[in-house]
This record gives sequence, C-alpha cells and structure tokens, in this order.
Amino acid sequence: MAVDRGMWRRCQRIVDALSIPTPFEPTRFVDGLARQRGRPVELVPMPGGATQCGALVATDQADYLFYATSTTRLHQEHILLHEVGHLLCGHVDDRSLAALPALLLPNLSADLVRRVLGRSDYSAAQEQEAELVASMIAQRARRLPTGGPGPVTPEVADGLARLGSIFDAG
Repeated sequence: MAVDRGMWRRCQRIVDALSIPTPFEPTRFVDGLARQRGRPVELVPMPGGATQCGALVATDQADYLFYATSTTRLHQEHILLHEVGHLLCGHVDDRSLAALPALLLPNLSADLVRRVLGRSDYSAAQEQEAELVASMIAQRARRLPTGGPGPVTPEVADGLARLGSIFDAG
C-alpha cells in the first residue's frame, strides 16, 4: 500500500510538533511526550512469552505502551515508536482495553481474545500511519546533532598525530 500525500503531510506535522531529546533515548522521549501531552505515558515491558511485539492501552488515568523485551534494543525502540505513532495519530478508543487480557495472559491466543471481546484490529491505514510516524521519529532522532565527539584525550591526540605523520611522509 503506497503512502498518500495527505497521510505523509499529516504524519510530518505530528512529528514536527514533537520535542526529541538529544541524544535520543526512548525513555526520555516518552517522558517528554507525557509532559508535552499533559498525560502520563507508562512503558510496560512484556517478557519473552508474549505473542505480540507491542500494544497501546489507553485508560482514563494513563496511556500504556507495551513492548517485547525478547528482541534487540533497536527493535524494542522501533516497537515503542510504532505504539507512540498510534497514540499520536489518535488510534485510541475503548477497544484498546481489549488488548489487555492478551498482554496479561499471553497463553491465550490473540484470535480467542478477539472473538470473546469482539475486538477488531487497527486498519491497514492506521498501521501504515503509525509505522510512518515511528520511522520519521527515528530518522529525525538520528539526524539530531549530538554536540560532537567531546574532548580528545592526550593519548588519542598523540595517536592521531602519529597517524597523520604517516600520511604526510609520502
């Protein structure tokens, strides 16, 4: 499914309004997002047996971002950003609570939980929108200046000088 221009622009506006910390760290980003929105956002790690990579559950008190811990740090970050994408795009309604039993009882199949609770999944367009927001945040976070490499120790300076002299000798 190709991304239409309207979706691209909408996602770009959402990401443009965000405060992205430098250097980027997911926990700091989510804390800042909670402050910016004036609403708590809690990160909830899911242990290895989880059947889903991530989920967003919105309650009256807070928003909960569930993410798998049995994967790489980079993948965990992307899962969190994807769920943040759902949150920022407004893909939250009463049905988000329906995800809770599957998260708390991972031994139940997701299909069984959906049948019992009558929950429908996000639409393909909503998944695409959340994925686009996640990718835009990640891309922007990696482009932010980090303030340079910091001070060079005398040992490193000496090594660089010797390396430079090798190339100048020609």
